[in-house]
Order: sequence, then structure tokens, then C-alpha cells
Amino acid sequence: MDTLQLVLLSVIQGLTEFLPVSSSAHLVLLSEFLRQEDQGIIFDVGVHFGTLIAAIVYFRSDVKTMLINLISEKLASPGNNLTINLVVAVFPILVAGFFLRDSIDLKLRNSEVIAYATILFGLLLYLAQLNKGKEDVDFLSLPRAFVIGLFQCLALIPGTSRSGITITAGLFLGLSATAASRFSFLLAIPTIGAIALVELVRFSFLDLSQNGIELLIAITISFLVAYISIDLFLRLIERIGFTPFVIYRLLLGGWLLLYWT
Repeated sequence: MDTLQLVLLSVIQGLTEFLPVSSSAHLVLLSEFLRQEDQGIIFDVGVHFGTLIAAIVYFRSDVKTMLINLISEKLASPGNNLTINLVVAVFPILVAGFFLRDSIDLKLRNSEVIAYATILFGLLLYLAQLNKGKEDVDFLSLPRAFVIGLFQCLALIPGTSRSGITITAGLFLGLSATAASRFSFLLAIPTIGAIALVELVRFSFLDLSQNGIELLIAITISFLVAYISIDLFLRLIERIGFTPFVIYRLLLGGWLLLYWT
């Protein structure tokens, strides 16, 4: 992978990982435009670690509080509610991903599926925001957290958007736009962490030594872009709503159907 392609893909991954617009749709678009089908494991490891670090650093106060409460309080105490909800929510995609990810990537990772998923789940996000929920993350119960986790499994379908589908679920369950987004981004930490760990297992020391510069570039760029993306999104979402992202998804999906399928 040349440097320009590495930089462009890292920027796109960092930007779209936390926006409800589907990172896979954009990566497929750019890859096909550049006539490069496989970004390679170096890229996958780098950008996943970059976006993971961005989420941990941005929500460092929440992460610190959860860790302290987990150590100092009883597991069933109210202080551990968020931690338990995140564990419950991440469980379904770990199971589904283990059994289905390779099969889905093989059969569904094409422009037509991505186009329809981009449109369909964009419309679903629009319907969810009409719910106008006002509840905070503390409102979530274990069953509601599990429902968000089930929705997250749909992110295995290319074009869905992991953040988009979990935000959609949160909105349907009565969370405010900010709360749904915050829970979605916190849920990204164990979800992306698991993905990064699986990829790291396939990553040999020889790969690291030979491709260290590429890996460092991917991590750095995706971290910076993802951190800025999270910050701007959470600052603006209550004012702008999700309609701009829905419109963008519809346009992107339509363009994919017209020109790339």
C-alpha cells in the first residue's frame, strides 16, 4: 500500500468509525476507485487500534470511574451499572462475529449489499430519531442494553454502520441523541478492542518489524481523526440531529446503486 492510499484510508476509517454513515461503504468506494481490493492486515490492525485509543482517551474519565468502581464496589452496586450494561451489550456481537463474520464478509461484502444497507439503515435511523427520547444512559436496564447489543450484530452486514445501528437502537429505547451516541461510543471500546485483539493474534512479529512505519501512520492518523470526530459529533448532535446523516446515507447509497453495482 502506498503512502497516499494509507493516509486516505486511515482518515476515512477514523472519521466514519464513529459517525452513523458506515465506514465499510466508504472504504469500499475508495478501494474500488484506487483499484485496491484488500487494504491488508497492517491497515486493519493500525486503524482499529487508532480508533480504540481515541475512544479510550476521549472517555478516559468514564473508563477510570468504571475501573475504580469495579475494583472498590460490589459487582451488583449501582456504580457498576454502566460497566455491566456494556458487557451485556457487547456479548451478542462477539458470539455472532465468531460464527458469522467470515461468511458474511465472503458473501455480502459487495457494493450492492452495501448500497441497500446504507439506505435501509439510514431510513431506520430517521424513524428512530422521531421518537425524541430524553433519557440518559443511567436509564438503561440490562434487557435494554442487550437489545442494543442485538442491534449491533447487524453491523456485521457491510454498509450498516456500527455506531449508526447502536445509536438507532438507543433512540428507539428512549435515550436522548447525546445519550444514545455516548453509549454507542463507549460500546465501541470493548467491541473494537475484541476486533483488534483477533487481528493482533494473526499479526506476527516479523510483520510488525517489516511494516512498523505503516502501522504507526495508520494508528496515528486514525486516532487523531477519530478523536476529533467523536468530540465534534457529541458537541453538535443535539443541535443538528441525525437528519443530515440520513440524507447523506441516502445519497451515498443511491450513488452506489447507480454507478458501482
